[in-house]
Amino acid sequence: MPARSEADQLKQLVKLQSIHIKIKALQERTQTIPIEIEMIQADTRRYEEEIEQAKKFERSLESQYRSYENEIEDRAAKLDQYQAQLLTVKTNIEYASLLKQIDAIKRMNEDTNEQIFHLEEERERLQEERAEKERMFARVKAENDRKISEKTAALKESEKELSDLRKREAAIKSKISPDLLAKYERIAEAREGIAVVSANDGICQGCFTSIRPKVFDEIRRGGTIVQCESCSRILYYDQG
Repeated sequence: MPARSEADQLKQLVKLQSIHIKIKALQERTQTIPIEIEMIQADTRRYEEEIEQAKKFERSLESQYRSYENEIEDRAAKLDQYQAQLLTVKTNIEYASLLKQIDAIKRMNEDTNEQIFHLEEERERLQEERAEKERMFARVKAENDRKISEKTAALKESEKELSDLRKREAAIKSKISPDLLAKYERIAEAREGIAVVSANDGICQGCFTSIRPKVFDEIRRGGTIVQCESCSRILYYDQG
């Protein structure tokens, strides 16, 4: 690479600083978007889980409903058996005992039918609630899918911009001497990524310290690399 003046290299440093600011913003964006997408997906999963939990509870009620029906069927068989025995008993005591057992079974069936009635009411209520949740889920999922699509597209665009900036970064770095580039990187690391700032109006725009007039004149001429005496950032004069 042909030797370049410090003025030329200073211009390249200003360009490099601008690119690094953009790179940092894009890096933060590419790290944030996947987190945002995961939060949206979690919101969708929450609705899915609520619906699945509702279905699970409905299945539990359905199982209980079948259990009650089986109890009634079993008792119906017992009633038929006892009714048949009434025709064959020989004593009043046996007859009274059978009637007592038949009456007990009928009362149990009445209780079970009452439980079935309440169970059916609860099942109907839960089905209505689940249907509403499913309608809400359909709306939420459609909206969340749209958001995810937009953010996925934004992530791809940011990654492309980042790749383009990396190429420009490499091209600019090739125009800066290794020693000056190393100095720039040391300052950037120590100063939260900002190593080059303007010195307009005689003030360092990095630490806002006044610059000595003689030093400021040197910066305005732009022929040499000048660092802030306070924060060590590289200074340049922005002619607008």
